[in-house]
Amino acid sequence: MCNQDLGVILSSCKKTAELTDMLISVETEPTRLAGLRQLKVTLAHHQHTLVDKLCWTNASTTSNEENLHDHGVSTDARDVRRRMDIEDTILTKGCLKFDDVAGLLKAKQILKEAIIMPLQFPHLFTGGRKPWKRILLYGPPGTGKSRLAQAVSSEIHSTFYCVSSSDLVSSYVGESEKLIKQLFQHAASQRGRSVIFIDEIDSICRARTSREEEYTRRIKTELLRQMEGVDMSLDASNIFLMCATNCPWELDLAFLRRFQKRIYIPLPDREARLSLLRLHIGDCPMHMSAREWELLAERTDGYSGSDIATFVADALIQPVRHLQTAEYWKYTSDGKVCLCEKDCPGAFQALISDLPPDDVLARDVNIEDFIQSLTTNKSTVAACELEKFDNFTNTYGQAG
Repeated sequence: MCNQDLGVILSSCKKTAELTDMLISVETEPTRLAGLRQLKVTLAHHQHTLVDKLCWTNASTTSNEENLHDHGVSTDARDVRRRMDIEDTILTKGCLKFDDVAGLLKAKQILKEAIIMPLQFPHLFTGGRKPWKRILLYGPPGTGKSRLAQAVSSEIHSTFYCVSSSDLVSSYVGESEKLIKQLFQHAASQRGRSVIFIDEIDSICRARTSREEEYTRRIKTELLRQMEGVDMSLDASNIFLMCATNCPWELDLAFLRRFQKRIYIPLPDREARLSLLRLHIGDCPMHMSAREWELLAERTDGYSGSDIATFVADALIQPVRHLQTAEYWKYTSDGKVCLCEKDCPGAFQALISDLPPDDVLARDVNIEDFIQSLTTNKSTVAACELEKFDNFTNTYGQAG
């Protein structure tokens, strides 16, 4: 379909929307009024879709604007669309606190200095004493970078934007740069301090080369300009930028330079692993000695936080898994049913499907369940990757 056909459809859609507004203003019957309002929403969606198609089929951004203007659609519609996309990235205050993130004491201290303390004690940050405005969190996957960001959003009473590369990169020419610019403008317009968290920043900020596409260069240039504006612009003085990556060595050096703090989020140490084990086990019934806890902490050396979560989840399901193949059962003192050995006093033979579902009990989790889970759930972080992180930290970073 050519641009002229799209333009005709867009003009008709716009006229229909105007007529719908006129009918809504005079309609009093509730059912018809609800139908007209729904039609208005549908027409607005169709207009946005047609605008996107026109932008895609035109050769340049200038011709896009002229085409839209010729058909009676102002660029305000696109601005509204971008603003809605940006507002979708705003997180509501959650329940995850810093205390819920195991270990990472240095990283939590720096984030408190940069975000929480300036909000609670603004009089302490005057003159030459200013809080950090741009921090990069890097480390192996599953070590808690995103959880730290979630904890920040819960600890502060400010606007928190959680953005990924898919939120900023558009297939339309020039749209990505406008999204980035409007993101920072939206953050600057909020009352108080705004926090922008960009996850997987390496996907849009890789080192520039002579062979890369022009549009990716423009995206990087705009993001660099906005990052610099956090320091230079008075309107952006209350913006804090926090980014996360699993591949810091792939970032362009210009971006690395603009991060005032580059914090390494390492694999959990022994104490952090014990905290993670207890956190993920929760109040699940279990029977383990202090020595067995120490054994688990030793056996999970080299595991990331997400590795431990997966391994614990598999261990906790082991008692339930055994119920599926159990043949012999016995009644407990409170009338419930649990599995037992064949020669156990009071044992009777049955399938789990033959028993009352509400009366079936699983046994407590024990060390054998965790050992079994360890044989099938290995660490996902290779030693060679850790060496790369250590080398990067020695050159550019700071241990967290």
